[in-house]
Amino acid sequence: MSELKLSIIILFVFVVALLGIANVESFQESIIDFSPIFFILIAVILFSELIIVGRLIKAGVRLSQYAVIAFWLGVYGLIWYFYLGSDKPIEVNLIQLLLVLLTAVLAFDVGRRVDQTDIALESLAASAYPNRALDIQTARESILAELTRSRRYHHPLSIVSVRLERNKSWGDWKDMKLLSSEMMERFAIAKVSQILSDHARSTDMVLRDRDGQFVLLCPETNHASTSILATRIADAVKRELDATIECGSASFPDEALTFDDLIQTANGRFTPILLEKKEDNPKS
Repeated sequence: MSELKLSIIILFVFVVALLGIANVESFQESIIDFSPIFFILIAVILFSELIIVGRLIKAGVRLSQYAVIAFWLGVYGLIWYFYLGSDKPIEVNLIQLLLVLLTAVLAFDVGRRVDQTDIALESLAASAYPNRALDIQTARESILAELTRSRRYHHPLSIVSVRLERNKSWGDWKDMKLLSSEMMERFAIAKVSQILSDHARSTDMVLRDRDGQFVLLCPETNHASTSILATRIADAVKRELDATIECGSASFPDEALTFDDLIQTANGRFTPILLEKKEDNPKS
């Protein structure tokens, strides 16, 4: 965490210093007059490196510092050729290029460390609530095998999509009382993953995507049985988290023929699971 703070501070000081120096009139007149498109490019780099690149890394795309440098070197080369031309001396363009690459490297380092922090938080949440949820992308072969077996032997198969309703009160979940809302959400999702693992059969597959949504793949299960399973899960989430979930289900092959179509159909049926209120026992 300290390394992340240091990276953020370095990037912040660099950008503030760059903008401050560039606005000194005597500096522009006697040393270097930056092009307006240079500042636009700096803004684009900061946005893309801190937001887009982080999402790409989280999605499994491998990016290195050298790839980032090569990309922005190419971008600046195109801008230099098509827009800057001979408007500025070559020394000015070279200085702008170096500053662009330095900005890209610093921003990439912050984005990479933020991603590492996210991974560490995910691991911490998973270790706090052990479960058998699989990443939905890495489990594609196993999913395909289940669909093939169901198709070959004409056995029923259903999925249940589960999504935790966010921005709700966590009630008396005292273990997480001191955590921030973002961290609490991560631990809540890990807890839901544990609940799903506990309530699913050993033959069911518990899958999770990178947005915190779950999919239960249930062989030998028809549509009616998934409603019972969804109610049991919702009851456990309400009891242990004081939270609610939305569920949607779909059956193979009656409602869809591919796994992606099953998910799309189930997601289109997302509805909150309403639990019956348990009445207190009357006094004798």
